[in-house]
Amino acid sequence: MGRIVAVTNLKGGIGKTTTVVNLSAGLALRGSRVLLIDVDAQGNLAMALGVKPRRTLYEVLVDGAAIADCISSARPNLDIVAANESLLTAQPEIARRPDWARVLEKALMPVRSRYDVIIIDCGGSLTVLNLNALNAATDVLVPTTVEPFSLKGLEMLVQQIRRVKGSQGALRAILPTMYDSRLRQSVDLLESLRTRYGDLVLSPIRVNVRLSECSAQGKTIYEYDPRSRGAMDYALLVERLSERMSLGPAPPKPAPKPAPHQDISAPILSQPPPFAASAEPPVVTGAGSMLSLNCPNCGRPLQRAMVAGYRVAYCDHCKYRHQDLAAGGRR
Repeated sequence: MGRIVAVTNLKGGIGKTTTVVNLSAGLALRGSRVLLIDVDAQGNLAMALGVKPRRTLYEVLVDGAAIADCISSARPNLDIVAANESLLTAQPEIARRPDWARVLEKALMPVRSRYDVIIIDCGGSLTVLNLNALNAATDVLVPTTVEPFSLKGLEMLVQQIRRVKGSQGALRAILPTMYDSRLRQSVDLLESLRTRYGDLVLSPIRVNVRLSECSAQGKTIYEYDPRSRGAMDYALLVERLSERMSLGPAPPKPAPKPAPHQDISAPILSQPPPFAASAEPPVVTGAGSMLSLNCPNCGRPLQRAMVAGYRVAYCDHCKYRHQDLAAGGRR
């Protein structure tokens, strides 16, 4: 059975749909089979992906249509069950049912085994469908802006998760969004957030106009501007959540084929090893410079990954990170 991730917050305008789009696209590029479910009547998820679906979640939950018949393909490995304003009338219908809190969970059962991850994009309030999403979820991801009112709403949401799930264990991660390190308040509140919630708090998604531009164009950030800060930040999010949800490593690249007259008994090297065999080579950045084996801040060994076309080096101790597009620099 695939994992079900509810991306939720009681506050609107904090980057939930942007996170769902770019997290799911990164997982799909990594090789995971991903299904998106939009339970927000605004229906922004399909628009952000440039998809025009024929059928919606309303037909599944109210009309009894098979969910497999309402799935639209958005990208390779990435499907969607879209929403529109009809969900506003669906919620009173669902609330009258004796199993009202499990309607969505039951609807997902026939397709759950087809996907590695099902991601639910929740609305910005406590609705019947958002409660359904929490009940169905194996994992909860909470995006939040680093602002006083948003952090207060986060406390309320964590309490709600405890009530619905019986514990806080399903809370997989808290994702700071729209983070601006130039603002003293943002820096202080992020530190406060990390002090309170510890390792649940992931590296922030920095303010980047490319993220709003790509949604308006119906593209993911990897398609619109893969060298942007937003693409780098979401690539790292994909890697960290893949680790936490045990989705496995990215599929390995095929080994290079030998040249026609090459001696195949000799080892094939993509480049001559410039370092001692006993030492792991430093990360080569997009600009061609070398990144040390150890964190420049705390001296601990750097962890490494290749995600969605990026070389990523990060420190689990002090949260330092360095990312470069494999094909070039960033902007």
